[in-house]
Amino acid sequence: MNYLSININGVSSVSKGNWVKKLKRNLKVDVIGLQETHRSGLSEKNLRCFWDYTKLKVATVDSVGRSGGLALLWNPDRFSDDLMLKNQRFLLVSGFMAGVEERLNLINIHAPNEARNRRILWADLLNLMSQMEGMWVLFGDFNDVRDESERVNSNFDRGAAESFNEFISSAGLFEFAMSGGKFTYISGHANVKFSKLDRFLVCESFLNRWPAAKAEVHDRGASDHCPISLNCNPLDYGPIPFKLFNSWLEDQRMGSIVQSVLDAPTFGGRYDELLAYILKNIKAEIKK
Repeated sequence: MNYLSININGVSSVSKGNWVKKLKRNLKVDVIGLQETHRSGLSEKNLRCFWDYTKLKVATVDSVGRSGGLALLWNPDRFSDDLMLKNQRFLLVSGFMAGVEERLNLINIHAPNEARNRRILWADLLNLMSQMEGMWVLFGDFNDVRDESERVNSNFDRGAAESFNEFISSAGLFEFAMSGGKFTYISGHANVKFSKLDRFLVCESFLNRWPAAKAEVHDRGASDHCPISLNCNPLDYGPIPFKLFNSWLEDQRMGSIVQSVLDAPTFGGRYDELLAYILKNIKAEIKK
């Protein structure tokens, strides 16, 4: 499955729905986690604007006034849930992924601003994880950084970072290195602040099952947080196939085209790279 996480900073705008829906389509997403919905009583109908025409199931945590709020959206054909646990700061949905026997636990997180309350959250999550079996994927806005390099133009709380790193270590979690950008939160105008607050954390069994998964930061759109994605199905089929018709082999020019490429000077290197270079040039000359 592929995952998308966004601190949406309110779900009322139609433009935000179109933005997220486009990301879902382009990234082939199966699970979307939204933080700071700023809404209560959200239903599947309300959240359909963030999805497409495919099957959808949702779980939500109501906001307190205009503060907080969580939503988790997923494709029930890819992930079948049998347990939910809701908290003002996190939303757990547990179940089974299609084709995978081991239980999968998804936690959408929006950590509090105060360092003291974040420490309480880390302890609660650690206690929860110790009581349940299966793979773990934690994602969302952790409101914390792991080291000083993850903040620019804002105060670095070394104690909070140490507490966050201790939680990650104690829980046996790992973080995928994210491409696309170093920071996920951009705030301010005259004095712009940058922080890496959003991330994916996974357990060892998840990492072993999908070692080639790719985490990525995407361009900031309709929120002050950048969307982040985790692609567990990075498909690269190599160069686009090139059709060669049998009738071409009867053309006398074909032989001379191939021979001219073979006679052209080449540079040293691995034999497989050299072969790919020659085939690429033959293709280019045939197209001419």
